[in-house]
Amino acid sequence: MEGTKKYYDRIQTGLQITIQKIQPEMLEALNNQGVTPTQWFVLFFIKNNGLCRISQLVDLMGVKPSAATFMIDRLEQGGFVFREHDTKDRRVVNIGLTDKGREKFEIILSERRAIVERWLSILSKQELSMLADIMEKLAGSTAI
Repeated sequence: MEGTKKYYDRIQTGLQITIQKIQPEMLEALNNQGVTPTQWFVLFFIKNNGLCRISQLVDLMGVKPSAATFMIDRLEQGGFVFREHDTKDRRVVNIGLTDKGREKFEIILSERRAIVERWLSILSKQELSMLADIMEKLAGSTAI
């Protein structure tokens, strides 16, 4: 454990500094499109998972149902999501992306991708591959 402590410290420091440098640009990309970070999270989740229930968002985000409902209301007013009753259980309301929501998602994703590409341009193709593998492994980890 002691031998790995120095790596954990280096990784933590590197993550902290990298996030501090990149985060303002990522937030600006969202602000330019009139989307909050929380709204982006919802759009991202729905885009990657398809129709979802508000209860899924509540569990995932650790917020109260009223907060999730308010957030969905705002996205629906913007024309980015729609609500529909579940075909198997009419009490359940599913949320999905509208065409406008998918379009907004792609615009933001493109802007954020450009930021990531610029920041990671110092890495070799092999380093990019390794970083992608590591990030995917961490994203799928249940250790947290």
